[in-house]
Amino acid sequence: MVVHAVIALAAVAALAFVLDAAGAAVASIRAGTWAFLWRAALVGIVATGLPATLSGITERNHMYANWHASHRAKLVLSLVLLAVVVAEVAALAGTPGPPRLGSPAGLGVVMINPLVCLALSYYGLRITLGRQSLAATSYVADVDREPPVDILDGVATHVAEKARVTEILEEHAS
Repeated sequence: MVVHAVIALAAVAALAFVLDAAGAAVASIRAGTWAFLWRAALVGIVATGLPATLSGITERNHMYANWHASHRAKLVLSLVLLAVVVAEVAALAGTPGPPRLGSPAGLGVVMINPLVCLALSYYGLRITLGRQSLAATSYVADVDREPPVDILDGVATHVAEKARVTEILEEHAS
């Protein structure tokens, strides 16, 4: 679920950056608050993006025998987003005054980050909706690969292991 925070923070950063650059005031929110908000959102993207990327890698390794194109695209896009945001934070860290929309960092915050998040959302939905049979999936069965992958070959070494059984009533009694 942490991936949703990454996408939300990218949208918040973009909106707050535009409002800060314009010097806009909405209700009692002034430019100084916008500046804090977009900076905090960028730091939040990195702080939530790292565990989101790592959990995506580990979860993917538990669910599938191979990395298909959608997962590879999501990994590359996640790494691109993290690298771009770290570069933006570094570029904007020492800039006094209101930010400039036309600066490379401004274009990154307002355009590149949301576009990368849109692409991440596309691939995430393609994977998820395909698994739920609501749309075409990007998954290719292992037996359709060249050469075919037999998942049973990987688990055959564990067949001789005795099954681990936990007796619930005995656990509770002790």
